Amino acid sequence: MKHLLTKSILIYILFFLHIPLVWTQDFEYKEQIKIDTLQMCMQNAQYQQAVEFINRMEPTKELLYQKALCYRYMNDYSNAINILNTLSEEYPDDIQVMLQLALCYEAVSQYSKSIDCYNNLLRIDSTNTYFEMRKADLFYRSEKYTSALDAYVQIDSTYNPGYIAKCIAMCYEKLNQADIAKNYYSKAWELNEQDTYSANSLVKIQVKEEDYLSAYVSSEQFIKTDSTNATMNALNAFVYYNMNYLDIAIERFEKCLQQGDSSLLVNRSLGLSYFLTGKDSLANLFLQQAFLQDTTNTNILYILGKVNFKLGYYPEAVECFSKIIEKLTSSDALLCNVNKELALAYEKDGSFNRALEAYSTALRYTQNNEDKMGLFYAMAKISDEDIKNYNAALAYYREYRLCLFNYQSSLTDEQKINEIESKLTALDEYIKQLIDNKMEKWK
Repeated sequence: MKHLLTKSILIYILFFLHIPLVWTQDFEYKEQIKIDTLQMCMQNAQYQQAVEFINRMEPTKELLYQKALCYRYMNDYSNAINILNTLSEEYPDDIQVMLQLALCYEAVSQYSKSIDCYNNLLRIDSTNTYFEMRKADLFYRSEKYTSALDAYVQIDSTYNPGYIAKCIAMCYEKLNQADIAKNYYSKAWELNEQDTYSANSLVKIQVKEEDYLSAYVSSEQFIKTDSTNATMNALNAFVYYNMNYLDIAIERFEKCLQQGDSSLLVNRSLGLSYFLTGKDSLANLFLQQAFLQDTTNTNILYILGKVNFKLGYYPEAVECFSKIIEKLTSSDALLCNVNKELALAYEKDGSFNRALEAYSTALRYTQNNEDKMGLFYAMAKISDEDIKNYNAALAYYREYRLCLFNYQSSLTDEQKINEIESKLTALDEYIKQLIDNKMEKWK
C-alpha cells in the first residue's frame, strides 16, 4: 500500500512537470503554423490576407517589415512608408528597410526623399555601386541634370561602363552640350553594339545639327548589324531625303511602312518626297495622313494645298489655304503667299469675287514691288475677263503699270529694260483700248 502511494505521488509530480513542456511545444507549433501560413500568403501574392494575418500576431520587426512589403506590393505606398519610416528610425543601419523605403518614395515620385535614403545607405555601405547608380538615376529623373552628371562621373568606370556612358551623354544633351553628348553616345554604342538608344540618339543629334554626312555614316553602320530597328530606318531614310537622294529616300520610307512604321515622320517625308518628284497623287495620299497626325503643321497643309491645286481639286485646295490663314498669326511674307495661293484656288474653282478678296488680302501683307506687280495683274485680269468690271480692271492695270515701271527702274541689264519697255507700251495700248470701249458704251 505504501509502495502504491509513493508511485502515485511520482506520477502526479511527473505529470505537472510535463505540462509546461507540452504548453511550450504547443505554442511553438502554433507559431510555426502562423509563420508557414504567412509565407504561403506571400508566395501566392495574397497580400491583403497576409496583412490581416499579421494584425492578429504579436508585432515584431520582421512581421512589420513583411507587412510593409505587402502594402508596397498592393501599391499602398502611404502605409508602407509609414511602417518603414518607423522601422528605419528604430533600426537606422538596416539596409533592407532603408532600401525598401527608397523604392516606395521613388514609386510616388518623391525623388528627393528617395535620394536621402540612398545617401543613408551609402553611409552604411560607402562602396555599394548599385546605391550610387540609383541615386544618380534619381537625380536625372528629378531633372537635376548637373547633379546627375556629377553622380554618374563618380561611379566606378568598370561598373557597367556602357550604361554609365549613355547616362552621361543624356545629361550633357539635356544641358544643351550636344558635342560632348555625341562623344559619349558614340562611346556607349562602341561599348555595346546592341545599345540602340545611344545609336539613335547620336544620329538624331547629327540630323538636328544638319550634319547629314555623319548621320549617313552612323545610320548605315547601324543598319548593317540591325536592319529591323524602326527608328534608325526612318532616320536613315530622312538623311537620304535631306541629301536630296529622293528616289532612295522614297524606297527606304516605303520599307519603313512595310515594317509597320506609319509615324508622322514617315508619312510627312514620303508625301514631300513624292511631291518633289512630281508624283502628286501619291504625295496627296501621304500628306493627308500626315496632316491628320499633326493638324497644327501649316507646312504640311501648305504643300497639301499646292498638291490639291495641281491635281485640280480646287475646293480642297481652298480649304487647305483657308485653314492656314486661320492658324497664322505672324509672318507677313507667308500670309501674303498663302492668300495668293488661296486666290488662285478660288479663281480655278470659279469663285472670282472671293479670289479678288484673297488677292487684296495678300496685298496687305507685302511691300515687295514684284509681289505687288503679280497681284495687281491677276486682279486686273479677273476684273477684266471674268467679272467684266472695267472700272476696277482699269484701276488694277494702272497699279500694275506703276509696279512694272518701278521694276524697270531697278534694272541695269539693257535687254531686260527693253523687254519691260515693250510690255509697258503694249499695256498702255490695252489700257487706251479699254477706255475707248468704255467711252463707246457711254455714247
